[in-house]
Amino acid sequence: MSQLTLNAVFTIEADIEVPLQVHEGKAIFNVPSGKLIDSKNSEVIGEAVSPSGDWIEIQPSGTMNLNIRDAFKLEDGHNLLATITGRSVPNEVVVPKMESGSLVNGDEMYFVLSLLMETDSEKYKWVNDRVFLGQMTELTMPSEGPGAISYDVFVVE
Repeated sequence: MSQLTLNAVFTIEADIEVPLQVHEGKAIFNVPSGKLIDSKNSEVIGEAVSPSGDWIEIQPSGTMNLNIRDAFKLEDGHNLLATITGRSVPNEVVVPKMESGSLVNGDEMYFVLSLLMETDSEKYKWVNDRVFLGQMTELTMPSEGPGAISYDVFVVE
């Protein structure tokens, strides 16, 4: 049996607004802007468009179940939808940082994503047939002002 490999393909950077608190265990973060960046040359290949957002469900343990939809207008004029699920596990180091809106680095907590992408772009149609994994690199939770998140995206080969 062949072994799976991961190859870096994209970085996603997104701004996040103060969440709409549905109830204690569920929040919705609007994503007003963001970028899809090619990992090979660091060029922006897409801009986030509305509607994009993050639905977060917090388990009793504090682990966050992530349900994200990010839509992008690609450089070639076509649209791309990234459907993202994952888990974020805050710990005693990052919780105070998250509450104060301070920067959290990806190596400070478990924050892993599974992505499926779809588009009708000829240039990027290959994404329709692949599974992607992501890992958060930086997170600033919105507090006094907007926050931001970035994560690296790897194609599973």
